[in-house]
Amino acid sequence: MSARPGNWGLLELGRDPLPGDPDEVATEAAHYRDLAQEIRSQVARLRELASGTNELVGRFAPEVRESAEELATHLGQAQGRFDTVAAQLDRWHPELEHGRIETGSLLRRAEDAKHEAAVNEPSGTPVDPTDPAAVAADQARSSRLQQATSELNALVSQCRTLLDDVNGVGDDVARTIEDASSDSLEDSWWDRNVRSFIHEHADFLKLIADVLTWVATGLAIAVLLLSNPAGWIALAAIAFTAGAMVIHTALAANGDGSWADVGMDAFALVTFGAGRLLTSGAKTALAAREGMAAFSAASRTARQAFASASGVFGKAGAWLTRSNLVARNLRGAGAALSRFQQVRGQNLVGDVPVLSWLSFGEKQGALLHQAIQTSVRQHGPGVLLNGALAMSNGARAAFLAGTTADVAGKIVNPSFPGIRPDGAPLLPGVPVVDQWLQEHTVHGAPVFR
Repeated sequence: MSARPGNWGLLELGRDPLPGDPDEVATEAAHYRDLAQEIRSQVARLRELASGTNELVGRFAPEVRESAEELATHLGQAQGRFDTVAAQLDRWHPELEHGRIETGSLLRRAEDAKHEAAVNEPSGTPVDPTDPAAVAADQARSSRLQQATSELNALVSQCRTLLDDVNGVGDDVARTIEDASSDSLEDSWWDRNVRSFIHEHADFLKLIADVLTWVATGLAIAVLLLSNPAGWIALAAIAFTAGAMVIHTALAANGDGSWADVGMDAFALVTFGAGRLLTSGAKTALAAREGMAAFSAASRTARQAFASASGVFGKAGAWLTRSNLVARNLRGAGAALSRFQQVRGQNLVGDVPVLSWLSFGEKQGALLHQAIQTSVRQHGPGVLLNGALAMSNGARAAFLAGTTADVAGKIVNPSFPGIRPDGAPLLPGVPVVDQWLQEHTVHGAPVFR
């Protein structure tokens, strides 16, 4: 902008009404014209590629040609925009230059008229009516003052009319350029509202995600420290981690965050969920094996009832009620189901080594692992118990992996950006990691409007 100095109040204006630089407008018009020409040449090359008259061959040649045609269409629309902008700026350049020249001339004339009026203001000394020469001089002075005042009013009117014409052209130029940008290249509602909101509030959203991950970590620590934590605590930890993952995903997809953060959240959810599933599976396998043992014991007891009975009628009664194949299997099945439900639903109690407790992330997991080992010593290894041990060890590995990743992520990645008075993050992280995340963050596409 190049606002001109001067007393624009003489023309009833608060400031320079046309502060633009005509030379800059002409330069911009040439720039947009060159861009349009460059795009035009690229569109021609793409259409040649899409027409199949080139030497493009191979498996993906049809897809490449189709993409080239689509890209050429969009570039053609962009070219139309630049052509329109260049043409309208060429139209605005002489109008602005003319308007600046004329308003400058009007201002100089107004300053002269103001000076003329000032020097012809009546003096404080009354005119002697008996002096013909003095009366004639005063009448001439009054005439010059009236003429200067009239000229000032006329200049104000001329300036208003001139500006109406110039601004009318300017408004039409702006409207034409605005209309040219209303095409399929225009940003969608999603881009203008959702994506722009995410971009403008990226730092705040990152702060919320950091808070959620720290709350989830705190809940995980609560699960670790409590011997019999409420089930909602673990579910809340999962929910907070999932919320952080949603925010990190939105930031990364919008180009304002890193997919590494999304990967960390996903890994935390997977390990947390996998650990609980593996623990549940291990407990189910243990309950099934204990149920099988109960089935065998009940069947064996029913079979021995026949041998223990005395007399013909006693043996007959024992066989009919307990020792026949159907009866003893039914008794075994009942005992197996009862034992399965008991083991599956019971809350394990007892003491476990602290390191074992910490390695599983919860006391129940450590107690379950201990119970599986006890069952192996009682019944010997087998498919169910071997599977239960494998799943229990898998739950421990999932907890350790997830905890390690969570702690490492909080150490190396900056948390709560700009929260300190000096603008530095609360936890600065590792600079080289932060630099890597910045370098691997793909920023979103520019907005057309």
